[in-house]
Amino acid sequence: MPKLLVPSYILDLPPYPLGKDYREDEIRLSANENPLGPSLLALERIKEALTRVHRYPDGLRNKLIKALAEWLKVEEGHLVLGNGSNEIVDMVVKAFLREGDEVLVPSPGYAYYRISAKARGGKIKEVPLDFPKIDLSRVVSSINEKTKIVFLDNPNNPTGTIFTHKEFLEFLQKVREDVVIVLDCAYAEFVEEKDYLNPGALLEIDRPILILRTFSKFFGLAGLRIGYGIARKELVGILERVRQPFNVSILSLAGAIGALEDLEFQKRTRELILEGRRFLEEGLKELGIEYIPSQANFILVRVGEKKGDLLKILEGERIVVRDMSGYSLPEYIRVTVGKPEENWRLLETFKKWVKS
Repeated sequence: MPKLLVPSYILDLPPYPLGKDYREDEIRLSANENPLGPSLLALERIKEALTRVHRYPDGLRNKLIKALAEWLKVEEGHLVLGNGSNEIVDMVVKAFLREGDEVLVPSPGYAYYRISAKARGGKIKEVPLDFPKIDLSRVVSSINEKTKIVFLDNPNNPTGTIFTHKEFLEFLQKVREDVVIVLDCAYAEFVEEKDYLNPGALLEIDRPILILRTFSKFFGLAGLRIGYGIARKELVGILERVRQPFNVSILSLAGAIGALEDLEFQKRTRELILEGRRFLEEGLKELGIEYIPSQANFILVRVGEKKGDLLKILEGERIVVRDMSGYSLPEYIRVTVGKPEENWRLLETFKKWVKS
């Protein structure tokens, strides 16, 4: 194909890296998935929906939005659904970004913001963390007349750190009112900090603020690709104009409805992750291994120059973690909180590495 057909900003984009194939004999602690799997009630709802896959899914879409509104205690008009929260990132970029506009992203931070914005001709400005936290004052100082969208992942991926609701409100007072702010809260359900972002309170502010959430992490539906956004009705209305028709499958909608209904599964998941996170952090501390205290379902661990040796040992134990070299953190790995026996295996492997 002649390169002249393709804009240069597309040719400069590397393809999103594919994850490693899942194997049943591995302990997979690399992708921040729910170690419990999906809710049984979610699976029941998916099975019920199988007989209706010849139908378009908008009826279930309305049912899920109603269930979500009740779960979040917001009005239905404040919600938009996506084929994963990534699609809602694309909706924002499609609706607001013009070629040459600037997009601010935290560095390190979730990689897809850059891909989506660059694919529309946006200019990426990376704002370094005050490691390991997003420095909101640094974000403010990076905004200029060309800034159109600011992406902030909270908790940040990969550090697992957060900024509080109070800190965000102070930040907001210093930002132009025509800047779109996207708060990616994919790991919100695992946050223990009491002064965390409050969707209901943010909806009262007449600003273009979008909160992203997902069914991939806490609800265990990563393979179904379903996420949602929370925003004022005017902003939701704009996103609905650029949303693909029938963008979320009938099986994804059914599974999400079942996951919201299963309060016991939600309770088990939160308890499992919070207890496992404490167990891993305490174990790493005892071993003298540096880590970043996390508010998510993963922990960023600094293992230094001997990381290659550790990764070989982990591979021998069939434990898969995330090498963070691609995030410009060559001395770090990211580990997902797993089941108790998986967390124990991971720490035992760390012990072997420390002794060696």
